[in-house]
Amino acid sequence: RDSGNTVNAGHPRVLQLIIDSLRYWAIEMHVDGFRFDLATALAREGGDVNLRARFFDAIREDPVMSQVKLIAEPWDLGPGGYQVGNFPAPWSEWNGRCRDTVRRYWRGDVGTVAEMATRLAGSADLFDDGGRPPQASINFVTAHDGFTLTDLVSYNEKHNEANGEHNLDGENHNNSWNCGVEGPTDDPAIKALRERQKRNFIATLFLSQGVPMLSGGEIGRTQLGNNNAYCQDNELSWHHWNMGADERALFEFVCLAARIRREHPVLRQPRFLHGELVPGTGDKNITWLACDGREMTTADWIDPNAKCIAALFGGDRRLVYLMNAGAEDLTFQLP
Repeated sequence: RDSGNTVNAGHPRVLQLIIDSLRYWAIEMHVDGFRFDLATALAREGGDVNLRARFFDAIREDPVMSQVKLIAEPWDLGPGGYQVGNFPAPWSEWNGRCRDTVRRYWRGDVGTVAEMATRLAGSADLFDDGGRPPQASINFVTAHDGFTLTDLVSYNEKHNEANGEHNLDGENHNNSWNCGVEGPTDDPAIKALRERQKRNFIATLFLSQGVPMLSGGEIGRTQLGNNNAYCQDNELSWHHWNMGADERALFEFVCLAARIRREHPVLRQPRFLHGELVPGTGDKNITWLACDGREMTTADWIDPNAKCIAALFGGDRRLVYLMNAGAEDLTFQLP
């Protein structure tokens, strides 16, 4: 379904149609999971959102559907539709809070370090209380809707005039930063900064607990600032797979980030890390560090001007990574 008319998923015959259709795709077509667009609509009964609705009971009780991957886009267009973190186990969710926090942090917004750490650690504030693992958080920075990765670092404002709605359509709050110039530029310093920002976003995705979701075709594709290009079936929205030097370099960086994640199981934790001691080591399973190598204090967390954050993973194998969203280079002292 899309954002037009919808069906009443609480009606017995409609619910049967939905479950039978899903079972067909799983059994006959061997689909191993489903992502539900505007999934909150499935929880509406009489217009109100009920995340214990009949639909969720039917999924949980079905011997086939209870075993496949279930991913929710946890919002819709109705009142109370934004339900990130509220879907029942074993659902995973597109983590819009992660997207917004990561964008704001790398834009340089003040006071974002504490929430950035929460998102890097898999968003326990959203998913841990419900007994779900970090894999319940589908982390993303860009998707099929909104700015592409290139446009995220090239535009402060949407430019949807070509859609014929006087630039009134599309999201207004993109948490983007154009790095100093709106749109394309030949300035080598700005171009270099934009390439670095792209890599900051990619690295954040692959270093975060949870499941990284990389939007297809993110090798430098631009829609010239159009963040609602679903209606453009032309060069503006097509994916171009012929890579130039910059696109090839970005592709290779994505491959590197994916390899690092694959080679370090500590980045794919089955449970949330809360700084507990690792048995037999005397180390915490995760320690958050300031730039001088000491453990973060309350004063560090609430410092509105802090732009640096680092994580040390304890145990038999150690991995430490550092992120600096400030404009100045920093000297970081390893603990």
